[in-house]
Amino acid sequence: MPSEPPWPEPDGPARAWPPVSDAGFSAPRSLHPASIVLGVPLRQLIQGLVFPALIGAGAGPGPRFAVVVVAVILLVGGIGRLLAWQRFRFSFDGEVLRVDEGVLSRNHRALDVARIQQVEVDRSLVARVLGLATLRVETAGGSGEAEVELRVIPERDAVTLREALRAGKDAVTGAAAATPGGAVSGVGTADTTEPRDGREVVSMTLGRIVLAAVSGSRLLVLPAVLAASLQFLGDASELGGGSLDPETLGRRILALGIVGIIVLLIPASVVSATAVGVLRDWDWTMRRVGDDLHVSRGLLSTRDSVIPLARVQLVEVQRNWVRRGFGYAAIRVHSAGGGDDDRVTIPLVRDTEVDGLISQLLPGVAGVPMLRSHPTGARRRAVFRWVRASLVPTIALLAFPGLVGELRALGIVLPLIAAGLGLVEYGQLAHGRTDRVLAGRSGALSVTTGLAPLVKVQGVTRRASPFQRRLGLATLTAHVAGPGGDLTVLDLGEDAGRQLHAELVVAAADPYLPDIVSRQRRTVTPGQLW
Repeated sequence: MPSEPPWPEPDGPARAWPPVSDAGFSAPRSLHPASIVLGVPLRQLIQGLVFPALIGAGAGPGPRFAVVVVAVILLVGGIGRLLAWQRFRFSFDGEVLRVDEGVLSRNHRALDVARIQQVEVDRSLVARVLGLATLRVETAGGSGEAEVELRVIPERDAVTLREALRAGKDAVTGAAAATPGGAVSGVGTADTTEPRDGREVVSMTLGRIVLAAVSGSRLLVLPAVLAASLQFLGDASELGGGSLDPETLGRRILALGIVGIIVLLIPASVVSATAVGVLRDWDWTMRRVGDDLHVSRGLLSTRDSVIPLARVQLVEVQRNWVRRGFGYAAIRVHSAGGGDDDRVTIPLVRDTEVDGLISQLLPGVAGVPMLRSHPTGARRRAVFRWVRASLVPTIALLAFPGLVGELRALGIVLPLIAAGLGLVEYGQLAHGRTDRVLAGRSGALSVTTGLAPLVKVQGVTRRASPFQRRLGLATLTAHVAGPGGDLTVLDLGEDAGRQLHAELVVAAADPYLPDIVSRQRRTVTPGQLW
């Protein structure tokens, strides 16, 4: 093998603190040989084999041509994977994770541990059988993909490297916090008296996993489908008696057939959702280790995630109409980053447990603060939004020729249902603020309460449409890092919006001040910002 080029040094000044153990990864290593095969994502494999095979079978003289196409793709792809595996090297010296890859074009990356925001260890079923795992490293400036992905390495190496990265970051951030002028926002030092595996924050029993699966959004349409099927069954029963003409007989057969299919689909959907939930969330556990949250889950394929508390940008408490009735909620945690993997969802918790979990996820926040309802003008806005959304299906139901009377009646009732949902949403609209967190609540069928720490607010937007200005309303959005992580407060009063905007602008400009009172003492008023 030719000698490896020297590793590039990361940007920034040299460290002033003592080095950290490299856990034996200082010398460049290669991936496990099984990565030649297991390193190819299943979706990419299907796209690379199935589609060309179908095209070859349709365009070629026969199935033999498709086999030849697949064989050529496998041969060329296998050679490429072998060369990529031979040219892939990674190492970690305690402060910098380095990756060197590429066959024709070489790519050298140096990732400073201070930038790491999430580390995951994934184990697919095949990888678990072979004792292998995939290590993914996310950074705060990621673009939706893992900054570093080691697919695949021995499982013990993945776990050891994850712990080494965590220890390196703890040492770097701890030393920076102890250095004058080197404080790191939101990062504390780990409690040395805490057990190495941390303490449990929350775990999911099998009963909760099943309940979370069957009460999830994918199954919320079943009651409506069941009601529609009963309506069909009622129509069919009214067609009995006397002689049946062919058209009436056809309607009866169609109604009974639809009901039969639905009767089979409903239990199948419930069983399928339950199976998926159990496979995905089996043994779901969140632990706090130092200043990190460790989340593990999965039955056949397992996933271990590490999210630094300092990177938590937004916490959402989600309650759909089914879970509200039983006193349950789901909690979604957004961390800084670029992809969907930067969101961790606690599948199901009791309403009485929500405040305690929020205090664990957002240190210093006692729970959901007291929320204030919005002015009556917001009621007209909420009804208008829902009725406007119902206009297209309403017009389609009333104008489309050949529809039965029941469907046309639905077109008349639909705007009334939408108006009722608008009234429900207005009853849920509320917001609140403390010296540490901004909270906003919205939704009708599914109600979401978002909490954004003030120190994480990076910008604030206040907007008002002509309709809102006429009603004395405004909508305020607090921008935090991460995709979809913004917190929007809908239709609050104009004066309240101006005041809240002024306070959040100060918080975004100087997030290190201890509380909002000290920010207000800087004599910033809403009028100075407009």
